Amino acid sequence: MNKKLYTILTTIFTILIITILYFSNNITLNSGTKSDTINGIEVRGDKTKYLVKFIRKIDGDTIKVMFNNEELTVRYLLIDTPETVKENTEVQPYGPEASSRNEKILLEAKKVEIEFDVYQKKDKYNRALAYVYADGKSVQKILLSEGLAEIKYVKEPDTRYLKEFTEAQNEAKANKRNIWS
Repeated sequence: MNKKLYTILTTIFTILIITILYFSNNITLNSGTKSDTINGIEVRGDKTKYLVKFIRKIDGDTIKVMFNNEELTVRYLLIDTPETVKENTEVQPYGPEASSRNEKILLEAKKVEIEFDVYQKKDKYNRALAYVYADGKSVQKILLSEGLAEIKYVKEPDTRYLKEFTEAQNEAKANKRNIWS
């Protein structure tokens, strides 16, 4: 085989392999994104924030909202607060404080929004899994920074804000706030 033909074939083969790898990587990335219908609205894994009306808090990490004119239970993504209402479980230290703070943040907000992550939109109890915002500020981040929540239930690929949540939790730990005291 002559050298010129060998170079051409090698180049074509290399381009073909790179193209296959590129598209297979994009297919893998996109297959991690899932849309779901919640209260009649198709939600995706983008950063769209949906305006909701806060109805009431259930505890420190779960609320009821009106979403598309229907009631929706929302469980906060990536955090857990001490228990206050879990059946067969005693009220845990700082649970009432977390629950009260969660309610106060949302009652005082002029605008409450939810945002879904890329994959799981609901849990096994049919609660929406979302990031919650009060006047544009992350409620999860506030609770973490005040030591009223901890990072839990981390499930890839739904980890969009894990890094900044970890920083907020580490600040609360370093300052021995509430659950970290």
